[in-house]
Amino acid sequence: MKELAELTEKQKERRQAFLDWDLSGLPETIGTFHRKRIDRQEGRIYYAFGYEDEETGWEARVLFDEETMDYMVKFYLRMYTITEIELIHGDFDGFRRDVERLLPTAITREFLQRDRVSVLVKGRAFTQWDYAEVLPPSYDGYRLLISPDRPLLGLNGSYIIAEYENREKNTGILFFYNMYRDEYYGELRDRGIPGIVHEYDARTVEELEKKIRLHLKKDLDKLGTGPLER
Repeated sequence: MKELAELTEKQKERRQAFLDWDLSGLPETIGTFHRKRIDRQEGRIYYAFGYEDEETGWEARVLFDEETMDYMVKFYLRMYTITEIELIHGDFDGFRRDVERLLPTAITREFLQRDRVSVLVKGRAFTQWDYAEVLPPSYDGYRLLISPDRPLLGLNGSYIIAEYENREKNTGILFFYNMYRDEYYGELRDRGIPGIVHEYDARTVEELEKKIRLHLKKDLDKLGTGPLER
């Protein structure tokens, strides 16, 4: 993290514009998310402020990225990051107007109304899945933060239909359904590092369930302790 005293003149000007932003145009709370000032430069990115759900650690952050020279909003789910496409802007004033107009709705849609899935996946198998037996609420320090009845829309048409996370170890596993390819797959997070695996690849929820029964607990047991055996 770069100390604020070490900022370039341009970074200081940009930071001051964010600090001068009157946040009264935005609500202090949006559901379980509470607004907070971040005011931090990390490498090429300046984080101005955002909203955080303390229970999950999920955040919506308002930021500027010097690599693309864009103002934007990113959703940080600890195990996964999503850029809000409607809130990418090259102009600060336009960005500010769009954030005040669109951010509360975006947070509500992405996090608080997850039971309202796209018409493209309504009626698909995972939305009708009786998953309670195969996906317990917790397992050996891992919590089921996302479940198939309340999925979260990720990138490129993929819904995160389940996620286990151990916050202390920064490890977990995510299960996805891609509505364009009509297929299921899984990804690991080992101390924050993504890992692609194919043992959960499936065409049907029944096939996915069988693979979860076979692999899930041993994979969670192994995460954070060393390379996964395949």
